[in-house]
Amino acid sequence: MLLLVFVKQHCEKRDRQCLLFFNATKMYWRVIISKANTKGPFDMQTLYAVRGKDPAGMTKQILDAAKLEQYIGKNDSVGLKPNLVVAKTYKSGATTNPAICALIIEYLFEHGIKNISIIESSWIGEKTSRAFEVCGYNELATRYGVELIDVKKDEMVVKEYGGLKVEVSRRALETDYLINLPLIKGHCQTKMTCALKNLKGLVSDKEKRRFHQLGLTEPIAYLNKMISADYIIADGTWTDPTFEEGGNPEALDVMIAGSDPVLLDTYAAGLLGMKPQNIGYLKLAEKIGIGSGDIESAKIIELGQGEGRTAQRDERLEHIEGLIEQDNACSACYANLVSAMLQTESEKKVSIGQGFFNKRGELGCGDCTSLFERYVKGCPPEVDDIIKELEGS
Repeated sequence: MLLLVFVKQHCEKRDRQCLLFFNATKMYWRVIISKANTKGPFDMQTLYAVRGKDPAGMTKQILDAAKLEQYIGKNDSVGLKPNLVVAKTYKSGATTNPAICALIIEYLFEHGIKNISIIESSWIGEKTSRAFEVCGYNELATRYGVELIDVKKDEMVVKEYGGLKVEVSRRALETDYLINLPLIKGHCQTKMTCALKNLKGLVSDKEKRRFHQLGLTEPIAYLNKMISADYIIADGTWTDPTFEEGGNPEALDVMIAGSDPVLLDTYAAGLLGMKPQNIGYLKLAEKIGIGSGDIESAKIIELGQGEGRTAQRDERLEHIEGLIEQDNACSACYANLVSAMLQTESEKKVSIGQGFFNKRGELGCGDCTSLFERYVKGCPPEVDDIIKELEGS
């Protein structure tokens, strides 16, 4: 550890590239320490699962058990990465409960760790600033004096893995200790989203579009080779098992925590009534060595006395997905189309996605299908506008 002190002192007089080297060196030693300490949060085969109806109290139980303060220096910068994909409150089943963030901040303050920020970007078509306000994070930042970082406005650094180059938030990369706070919920394209996919909020909007062009599976898995969280606390208190944008909330009354995003997402898939082998990016992430999905060999430590629950996706989804011809559709467009079709029970066939740009067809959804005979304008189109088209003659 004396090496870290020397490197840090040397880097303080050098450029940003040297500081990145310091952070990489620091992360290396954290991994070495974690393998020797099987009782701390860096025991990759340990998950904490706490059940109950008090998110703040549940978070406290996790932090007391994991003892994160032992792994964070007093002067370290800490980044909290919630899921604020849209400007909807946590009770919609779309976003991370701010009470979880609040408790983490208080806990870190109590242990003398003060340099804390909340870092996120909403999906394409939504302003992160609006999500910060509606989801309760502006109030949180004011109350505790922590910084809100909008990734959409951040400087980007190009990272690469497996031949894929991606623009990633500089602030996220330079954060000493990143805590991933995903929401356990469904996703209309990837089936689910949790720890692995939540890091997509740390890339530019341009990259988000490209991820869809590339099919999501490979980019999501590869991104987790470019940037990773030091610890994960997943919110399953209020979830929508069908849509990433919420609207069909269920109270699962559970939170999960651990260091391995593959293991945690595998456990989360079960809570959503899904088979991990059917989640494409989860299988690939394990294959390229991000983590292990071996739940049977994992140590699951149950905290609290609440009852276990499992959510289920809307059974109509499979039929509706059969009516949609999608080619590289962005999540916002696709989710709005599916939501509209569920509300109207339409049997019309609809094309959607960037793959239909400059192509012709009958009925399209979104500006990428502007050459179709009929299409719903917008990027993304509004649900109400899609419903009007679907209900029209």
